[in-house]
Amino acid sequence: MHARKVLEMGGGTLLVSLPKGWTRKNGIRKGSTVAVEELSPTKLIVRPLGEGPETHGEVSVEYPREDLTHVVNDITGAYLLGYDSIHVIGRKVIAREDRERLKATIRRLIGLEIMDENSKQISLQFLLEPTALDPEKIARRMSSILEGMMKDTAEGVTSADSRLLALVSERDDEIDRLYFLLVRTVRTATIHPDVAERYGLEPVDVLDYRVLASFLESTGDAMAELSKKLSISRLDRRAARELGSCMLRLAEMEGLATQSFFNRKTGRSRGLYLQVDSMSKEVSGMVGMIASLSESSGTPAVEIVGAVERVSRLLVDISDLAVPTRSIGRSS
Repeated sequence: MHARKVLEMGGGTLLVSLPKGWTRKNGIRKGSTVAVEELSPTKLIVRPLGEGPETHGEVSVEYPREDLTHVVNDITGAYLLGYDSIHVIGRKVIAREDRERLKATIRRLIGLEIMDENSKQISLQFLLEPTALDPEKIARRMSSILEGMMKDTAEGVTSADSRLLALVSERDDEIDRLYFLLVRTVRTATIHPDVAERYGLEPVDVLDYRVLASFLESTGDAMAELSKKLSISRLDRRAARELGSCMLRLAEMEGLATQSFFNRKTGRSRGLYLQVDSMSKEVSGMVGMIASLSESSGTPAVEIVGAVERVSRLLVDISDLAVPTRSIGRSS
């Protein structure tokens, strides 16, 4: 930290000097122009005009490998690590089927676009500005999709609509896309404190968002698994009705759990947390009823019940991020 005395010119204009080492490093001299941006009511950012947050630059991914999965993982990893330019460099022509799989991977990564392509190379560029992204908005979008998946699952199972249930599982792809973007965004905030300041995040908040992203993505996976199982299962009508009611309860839980996370600094998350905890017990009772009804009708429902319980546990985990268990005396 550099302490500087504020000086005053005629007319009430206030001046403050810039650290000499910083000016030399950034090529700032008499007559240079710097950008001054208000970060918060008490903080300003001063940077060379036209300069933004430092980026990771470029990285190359080698093709072919012993398994194309390694290339796919390298592209995804570079995206999550915050690289802005990713070049797939081939020692030989990229096979058509491999190219299609690589493009399918790229479509899952929001903001990453193909800028150049030839027989042996694919050049990718991340086109979104880090400062234009907002972790809370991304997480809220994931939450909204999950709530819709739960409500549609409730409708699909009670009406035995396999087509609707199939559409629910497809929506998990959008959850995955947002998950990757959220992880990249919070990692950028970890590396660049000024970006974190714009998001209004402290270091512990960045960690919380990273964990939240994982829980939301896992919930999407569980919902996709559940809807697939239901689309090929024939539950007893009473069990289907009970499961529909259970899914609506889970949708309500999901909204409360994520809202408790967003309210974690306002002191209003405790009540939401307790509601989620109470609902999780109610869902456990409903799950037991579904299992009992399925057994009596001779329809195995172990995998279905397991997926429902997994969703419920994940929602409790999300609310745990807002209110630590030990702070309210909740027993495990």
